[in-house]
Amino acid sequence: MHRFHFCLSATAVAVACLLPNLLFSQEQLGMRLERYAGIWGATLNPSQTAFNPNNWEVNLVAADLFFENRYAYLRNTSLPNALRNSGKIVSVTEIKPERPLAADEVLLDFFDAKRRMHAIVQGRVNGPGFSFRFGGNNVVGLVTSVRTGLSSYKIPEVLAYRTISDLPRNQRFDIPSTSLRGMAWSEIGLHYSHKNTDGDLHTALGVTPRLLLGAEGFFTEAESNFDYTQRQGDTTAFGRARWEYGLTTRNLTGTGDSVRYRTQGHGFGVDLGYSWAQPLDDDEDDYAWRLGVSLIDVGFIRYNNLAERHRIEFDTVITVTDAAFPARSDPRERITDVSQAFLGDPAKSLQARAFSMGLPTALSVQFDVRVTQMMYVGALWVQRIPVFSHSLQRPNTLAVVPRFEHRWVSVSFPVVLNDWQSLRLGLAARFGFLAFGTDNLNSFFQKDRLTGSDVYIGLKINGFSLHFKEKEKAYKGRKSSGGRSRQQLRKIKCYEF
Repeated sequence: MHRFHFCLSATAVAVACLLPNLLFSQEQLGMRLERYAGIWGATLNPSQTAFNPNNWEVNLVAADLFFENRYAYLRNTSLPNALRNSGKIVSVTEIKPERPLAADEVLLDFFDAKRRMHAIVQGRVNGPGFSFRFGGNNVVGLVTSVRTGLSSYKIPEVLAYRTISDLPRNQRFDIPSTSLRGMAWSEIGLHYSHKNTDGDLHTALGVTPRLLLGAEGFFTEAESNFDYTQRQGDTTAFGRARWEYGLTTRNLTGTGDSVRYRTQGHGFGVDLGYSWAQPLDDDEDDYAWRLGVSLIDVGFIRYNNLAERHRIEFDTVITVTDAAFPARSDPRERITDVSQAFLGDPAKSLQARAFSMGLPTALSVQFDVRVTQMMYVGALWVQRIPVFSHSLQRPNTLAVVPRFEHRWVSVSFPVVLNDWQSLRLGLAARFGFLAFGTDNLNSFFQKDRLTGSDVYIGLKINGFSLHFKEKEKAYKGRKSSGGRSRQQLRKIKCYEF
């Protein structure tokens, strides 16, 4: 197989190769939907903090990791088994009659493109943060995090591994437009929410603006169909194409010693949310139901510190050979090789020394209903909305989450449908200040076709009070007043003398 054909194949399976090593998370429903989610729940809807019964909390650390794809899978294994045997993962292409699969090896196989192929990686580590209620109905906070993401949707059928690795000679293939995007960045932001308790319904507005510090970013886009023909020997022909790609270059040194996490761009992001809730007469901290609508991850990063944006465009047949792509130790030299091969000039593809990428923007709708005391059922819909060019994309999610919820203990059972294709059952729990869970329980305990997994964990200190006698007295006072809430009692004015 000649070198350029190998490069095209490698691009097609790059995401699949991440499967044994990267396992990242998505919406972390067990952590973010309950009333006590606090600042964790603000990532789904910033107004949610207004309904947190705790007056303050300090986030120490929280991490979520997710990977899901329809390109490749590990056969007959679970996540723990795959991690234990990560050095024994063997591609199906290596298995032959004279080289059978060993008993302790894990087989990497590929889908046949009968269903639409895609791949998503998302990760987040939340650092120190807090939220604090003042004036009764106002909440302020601080959020910090480090995030990473990679997304590719609508991978063309011809790029399925079994197809691209065995293309016939002298046959023209029309390859549809496609894209691959990846980014790593950190965030620091402020948070504010306000609850309005006038009237029969309580409403809340929340906002979380964030400063974004871009560390790494890249995108590659085939903006339209292009022709691909593998000819004899090491020759390949291309007819008409519009390709655009950009990448940060500070760490492209060819040696691993100087690779570091560096800021190579800046940007701005914001989450906006609004909620309605029907309060309970006998408990001002609870509600009969709550409905929320939010826009999350609206924003972009402008990479302008050692970054490049390139464009290759032609409408005639261009033939390239292996000789145009010699072995290189510096990836930047490979970029000039591509420009020389397709445009006849090693510098012609360079359009700018900066580019922008968008966050994985989405519209989210949440609904939570109290079934009985300490029993709730939540529902969530997340719909991705690409706002900016070269935006990361997140999974579309539809979920139902029944849960038992107490101040110090909660247990959730998420039922999640990802991208209208894969149905998952999860389990999450919170014990005091520690919360953990997964939205894909099957990947941990059942040896099956492993296409991805996720896990999340968080540790924070909540506001607490041990004044049980005062609370009991206040409760009896509300009962004797005909069930009126404390907020309603505050509205009764005393006589003035």
